[in-house]
Amino acid sequence: MRAIDKLVRRWQLKAMDHIDTAALVRAGNRRLVERFQRVARDVPAYGAILKRHGVSAEKIRTPADFQALCPVLEKQDVFGSAPIEQLCVGGRLGPLAGVLTSSGQGGRFAFGLSTHRQNKRAAKVIELAMEYAFGTDRYRTLLINALPMGVRFSCSTVTVAETSVREDMVCALVERFSPRYDQTVLVTDPLFCKRILDYGRAAGLAWERFKIHVILGEETFGEAFRHYVASRLGQDPEGWTRGLVGSSMGVGELGLNLFFETRDTVRIRQVAYRQRDVLGEALGDWPGRVPPLVFVYDPMRIFVEIIEPDANGFGALTLSTLDPSLMLPLIRYRTGDRAKLVSNTEMARALPRAGENGIAVPKLPMIALAGREKDVLPDGRTLLDIKDALYSRPHLADQLSGAFRIEPGDSGTRLHVQMGPASEARENEIAEGLAACLQRPESAPRDRLEIWRYSEFPFGRTLDYERKFSYIE
Repeated sequence: MRAIDKLVRRWQLKAMDHIDTAALVRAGNRRLVERFQRVARDVPAYGAILKRHGVSAEKIRTPADFQALCPVLEKQDVFGSAPIEQLCVGGRLGPLAGVLTSSGQGGRFAFGLSTHRQNKRAAKVIELAMEYAFGTDRYRTLLINALPMGVRFSCSTVTVAETSVREDMVCALVERFSPRYDQTVLVTDPLFCKRILDYGRAAGLAWERFKIHVILGEETFGEAFRHYVASRLGQDPEGWTRGLVGSSMGVGELGLNLFFETRDTVRIRQVAYRQRDVLGEALGDWPGRVPPLVFVYDPMRIFVEIIEPDANGFGALTLSTLDPSLMLPLIRYRTGDRAKLVSNTEMARALPRAGENGIAVPKLPMIALAGREKDVLPDGRTLLDIKDALYSRPHLADQLSGAFRIEPGDSGTRLHVQMGPASEARENEIAEGLAACLQRPESAPRDRLEIWRYSEFPFGRTLDYERKFSYIE
């Protein structure tokens, strides 16, 4: 059976090489109307929402009708406004395999429901993605899930170890088990990844002995952070001949791994980081200095819209689920992120102008994710800009925990930065180093830096890494 599964995955991967991007998007668009009609008919809460907005489902016959007439929904419009059964197909809560909660960062929890059948299908998708990214059918692979407890996934082609947010467990697993595998894949979030690196350094763990890939979720990060992680793991931060540091984006109530980086989209972003003027046409004039993350997605799984776009195409990311087996489907659901649809054709024209002929433009459609909608400071900088500055000098980043808090004000930005628990550096040395890295508009006042010892940081002194950290006051 395992041999048959491998053959199926190889066939699927070969088929991906011949994808017609435009045809795939058109197929997703056709599926959209079918899924909408079913949800409007079979999900009581959504039928009530349409009625409140005066929308007749019968009038929705094309994607254009859908975008013109269907209401855009946010978390508070769906979760908490109706019993959970009324959000489900058929108005009942059927047999569940699992419930995944959102972070609750906005003060309200949302929920993603899954059946045993869906979980089996999701495992197959993960197995295909793992083979595509890391060749897990050929290389013995240890996967360490260091995401907060509750975020779980299964994959029959690798060994899965779940640690939640225990950095000592992660390092013990790497020390004892990585020598027995061809490669290790660490799945975590950026802030806890920094904690793992700090703990490993203090424990004398020689990461470079192993081939380690890192998949980062939960929040956005800059290219300086990617370089920092790869270099501290002893990997190759430019050519990716050893371990890859990549990103995946999910939304708890919609699903895991909705958007993900490939080696080529990582390289596209690295080019944009160095040559904004060349890739600006393809990616748009993104907000702030640090370019957005470049993701691909499956248009047969989700329908992606950018609503209220600015002149450069960046607007509110809005998603509709297309999987007919979902128990709790969501339609025109605004995630709170700012993004832009990227043209594969325009990207293919832009890369040669940047002197990059070795990057293959993905077959799947792409989006550029700039971060949360609220992650733009009054002076035009973004949260990504601040994160990137903290990691632009690796020796300085070694002295920090990665946590910081921004307090925007009329007289300028006040930035509170937490030192690492073992840091012996002087506060003024860190302040001077960071000040040199923090770029700002010429007309903006100078940043006011407050450097805090680890135990004295007033914004979450002992980070539990179970909750998303709030960077902006």
